[in-house]
Amino acid sequence: MHLTGKIFAFFTLCLAITAVIMTAKVLDQQNEWNSRVENSRDAYQKVVVEVPVAEKQVAQLRDDLTLQRLDWGRHWDAVDTVVNDQSRGMLNISIGRNDNLVRVTDAGDAFPTLYAFQPAGDGMVYVGAFRVTQVDVNQSAIQLDRPPRPGEAQTWKPGKWRFRDGFPAAKEGEIGGLINSLTFLEESVKGRQLNLSIQQKSVVKAEALLKQRLKELNGNPDLPAEAEEVYRKGLVESLRNAQDKRDEAIAEVQKLREQLNAVYEKFEGLLAENGQLETKLRPATQTGQSSDGLNGNVKN
Repeated sequence: MHLTGKIFAFFTLCLAITAVIMTAKVLDQQNEWNSRVENSRDAYQKVVVEVPVAEKQVAQLRDDLTLQRLDWGRHWDAVDTVVNDQSRGMLNISIGRNDNLVRVTDAGDAFPTLYAFQPAGDGMVYVGAFRVTQVDVNQSAIQLDRPPRPGEAQTWKPGKWRFRDGFPAAKEGEIGGLINSLTFLEESVKGRQLNLSIQQKSVVKAEALLKQRLKELNGNPDLPAEAEEVYRKGLVESLRNAQDKRDEAIAEVQKLREQLNAVYEKFEGLLAENGQLETKLRPATQTGQSSDGLNGNVKN
């Protein structure tokens, strides 16, 4: 064999050995990647199931963080609350001086404004801001710092309430705006109800007037006998009777007119007949007058 061929054969053998080694490494690497992909797929399936729970926890933690950043002040949970006077918006609560409700200052005891939340379903709903009117050792009396809206205090239920002595200014402003909107709507409703009441009274008066007018038209048999006939029988019947009488009078006038025409025609006939008789008698009379003149028998 030629030397060049031997050199090429040696290089080919080296390349073949290198290719076998590299192929083995590639296969090992591929098997490792396949194993990683399979492990990742299994881990992904496990994580997918846990993602909703983790998202809910994240949302709850975010809400808790937001609440912590806001100025909510101190809070008292599971406070026994009883509605004392609904019309004045007064409550009795089971927290007092022993619960550090009152703050002692150089000017004396400082009573905080309490923001109340009552249970509703699985959570709490905001009720309103209350001012402390009386504080004892283990209980206090509080009153809504504004007049209760109609029906508002009826929604307060005795039970375990939550109270805070701080409220975020932004939230308080939003609630104040909502209260103003509710007050405006309530006043608008009152105005419409008043207008409706006035209209209903007008309808009642109009119905009464209509009944009176119908009685005047159709008659009122309940009237005493000495009442005028037009009121007892009504305008319609009275007008019908008057119309009937008018028709009878017109018929009578027509009958009399026909009789008058007949009498007039008879009178005209008599005049014509009299004229004829007068015409016939006139020549004889003239002749008699002439004879008497000649005989000297004309009478003066």
